[in-house]
Amino acid sequence: EEARTWQLSAAGFENLDLTQGARRRPGPDEIAFRTDVNSICFSDVKIISAGDTHPRLVGYNIADEKVVPGHELALTVVEVGDKVKDKFKVGDRFIVQADMLKYGKAVGYDVWGGFCDYGIFGPEVQEYLIPVTNTEAGYSEVALVEPWACVQASYARADVGELDKAVWLCGGAGPMGQMHLVRMFSVKMSGQAPNMETVLLTDISEPRLESVRKKYADMAAKAGVRFEAWNPNDSDFNSRLDELAPDGFDYLVALCPVPEVIEDAMKRLRIYGVLNLFAGFKRGTGTLNMGDIHYDQITVTGNSGSRIDDMKEVLKQVESSALDTNSSAWAVVGIEGAKEGVLQVKEGKAYNKVLIYPQCKDLPLTPIEDLADQLPFPAEVKEQVSKGIWSKNAEEVLLESKWAR
Repeated sequence: EEARTWQLSAAGFENLDLTQGARRRPGPDEIAFRTDVNSICFSDVKIISAGDTHPRLVGYNIADEKVVPGHELALTVVEVGDKVKDKFKVGDRFIVQADMLKYGKAVGYDVWGGFCDYGIFGPEVQEYLIPVTNTEAGYSEVALVEPWACVQASYARADVGELDKAVWLCGGAGPMGQMHLVRMFSVKMSGQAPNMETVLLTDISEPRLESVRKKYADMAAKAGVRFEAWNPNDSDFNSRLDELAPDGFDYLVALCPVPEVIEDAMKRLRIYGVLNLFAGFKRGTGTLNMGDIHYDQITVTGNSGSRIDDMKEVLKQVESSALDTNSSAWAVVGIEGAKEGVLQVKEGKAYNKVLIYPQCKDLPLTPIEDLADQLPFPAEVKEQVSKGIWSKNAEEVLLESKWAR
């Protein structure tokens, strides 16, 4: 049986090629896996664009060894080497903690990742596999644990508090910003932040803003929160800010990696406020007013990933149906269209997460809502899909469709 793999041989999308060849059998201490779903991350764009100038790939022989992107993956074991049969069996399901700190490596960087239909993981990666124990959990919802764990981890040291009233997600209309948005509504509904009154999301993309307004209006109403999605380029933006949060914001999440923008937004933080630096800032840039931080007792926290424990906690929430990570899904695509999916992310045309289903080889890049009339969904599922809502039930229909092998 053949395997398909997207391999990067040098910097640039023109050097990302789909290869096809015989599936490799696992060695004695290896496992062979099937990629069930790989969610595309903007980090994949950075890897492909930078090649071996990427900080995580310096010194890596990309021309000979190649890079297979993809670190937000759900997998199923299909073959087990003789020496690890006591640890793994065919049919076991896992997600991956991509950042292999012990070895100074990362899946999807200098270890081949999930942009493939079948792959091999050796002993080092095996230490960073997290088992999916609830076999009823869908593939996409567990693949999306990885980015959600990054969001969850960013609140570990400074979370939204019970007295906080106003929250600002600056640059928040992208996939990660929407995860923060859903989390804000969730902590209000759970009682963790009972006094939350206002959530502001800002972005310079009008299409994304309109999509966010449409998608989350009902969720905001259910949470009892005033939700606004504004463009900071509007001429009356500052006056509207004065009206919306006259006393300032209690919690500011920086999802825009432009220091000047965040420095300006920080002026709106009130006393005891929190600045959560989540976006991909470059090292050594930006200015912080130490006096304001000191006298206003501002907390500054940063995050660029997650730990195994963060992923285990989010997976636990998914498996118990306490968290719907599928709320982040926007489009699906097969293995052959994966490159187009990454380009959509690169160009900002993907309003949320693009899910690669490698076993649906010829599936073209399709927004979820456009699938409603293409597949025989049950009536209730079809209604949800037509609204862009993805689920395990919808996934099951896709995996039995004309596109599945």
